[in-house]
Amino acid sequence: MNTNSKHIGKGIMLLLMIAVLNSCTNFDQLAVNPNLATSVPPSMLLSGVISDVISDGAWNDTQRDNQFWVISFDYYGNQDYNWGEAGFKYKVLANVDAMEKEAQTLDSKNIYEGLGKFFKAYYFDYMSKRLGDIPMSEALKASGEPSIQQPKYDTQKDVYEQILTYLEESNDQIALARTQVGIASLHGDPLFKGDLQKWQKAINSFHLRVLISLSNRSSEMDVASRIKTILDNPGKYPLMGGLDDNMERRYGNEQNNYYPFNPGNYGFNRNRNIIGATYLNLLKDNNDPRIYKVADPASALYNSNDPLNLNAYVGANTGDAQGPMQVASDNGMLSYPNEARYYKGYDGEPYIIIGYAEQEFTIAEAINRGYVTGDAKMHYENGIKASMGFYNVSVEDVNVFLAQGNVNYAGNNIQGLQQIIKQKYIAFFDNSGHEAYFNYRRTQLPVFNVGAANNNGGLIPLRWKYPQSEFQNNSANVNEALSRQYQGTDDINKKMWILN
Repeated sequence: MNTNSKHIGKGIMLLLMIAVLNSCTNFDQLAVNPNLATSVPPSMLLSGVISDVISDGAWNDTQRDNQFWVISFDYYGNQDYNWGEAGFKYKVLANVDAMEKEAQTLDSKNIYEGLGKFFKAYYFDYMSKRLGDIPMSEALKASGEPSIQQPKYDTQKDVYEQILTYLEESNDQIALARTQVGIASLHGDPLFKGDLQKWQKAINSFHLRVLISLSNRSSEMDVASRIKTILDNPGKYPLMGGLDDNMERRYGNEQNNYYPFNPGNYGFNRNRNIIGATYLNLLKDNNDPRIYKVADPASALYNSNDPLNLNAYVGANTGDAQGPMQVASDNGMLSYPNEARYYKGYDGEPYIIIGYAEQEFTIAEAINRGYVTGDAKMHYENGIKASMGFYNVSVEDVNVFLAQGNVNYAGNNIQGLQQIIKQKYIAFFDNSGHEAYFNYRRTQLPVFNVGAANNNGGLIPLRWKYPQSEFQNNSANVNEALSRQYQGTDDINKKMWILN
């Protein structure tokens, strides 16, 4: 992002001043200050929305939930899976509405409306896949006529039908906007610098993410037909063609935009972040060259005469108690993130939000499952090559890796599906928020580790709890939603509709 971080900062400050930040719950309503501006450029609202999209970055709690790394100091956190509530995103959505309204009289109207529909799809998906049923059709109407202070909860099925509609409309409107570039422009965009073609590719790639997430409801949601429509019409639905099309956050050497690991915090967090065994063992099992890019060998096991010995790479189990884990870490028996890669500077590496590798694995899975026809092997290998490219693995090493018997695509069968899902998990490493967990939750692959550190009855949870504020301000509707879905209990181990 670099020079655009200042614009993002302005957008964040602006969010604190805008009176349109109405939510579906009473406590989120803000009073209007007559001394503040009532009209805001849509570009600044866009910057503020994007700042929230990129806020879930590298090496945070999310990536521990994905079992990519573990933390050995209980003072700084844990991986006990005893989850609490998930936050709503209606304040951000209120700014999406404001952005669309502010653009109504501009030549760039179609751009902002098209992006607005994408962000609505993005955030409703964000909330629903964490919680289940959510307010949607009556949300954000606290200031409307009539005023709805306590919105009903829409079923998850209805939410996803609307999400898919938003994505169709978003693609169409961005396509229209691309024909108007002579009279329309996009500002406030640190992700793609106003490149509408890349936005359209990201929107359609996200569309595929949403559709494959509905695989357990494929017949009911017409997943196969919808995916076929996208893949059969590349002119209408352009997709990512490589790493350059990734939607990603770029860190920079300026305050408030440093990569989380950098020379300035080396002494603070270097010895408490350990590569997770769930992830690292997948690399070891396949002699994966990415292991040398992301991890350092355990210092006590390293032999300079045999520097590539995989036995020196040891991850920590997510379920292990932190006390013994810290002892093993202090004794040099566990692998840390690669120092040369992650602590060399303040720019770090890009944080992928929606990426080409994920897209290719999704297409491979759709072919494997029989939703569409095509070359699953090609897309599977495209995904691997893209992930390898992210780490600058040599072409020679990639080809050696792909030739291995346990990596070479096994065909459109269960074994081939398992290969796709596991390689997709590897490609998600330290990127894309909770997507690695969501794919595990949907497919049970790869097997997540559970042990003594788990404080959720030995289970990996299936959802988060509703915000406590809902029980205070919208109790009748949230309790009805709980009764409809989870036998009346806000249980993190209950299955939501998309998982049944």
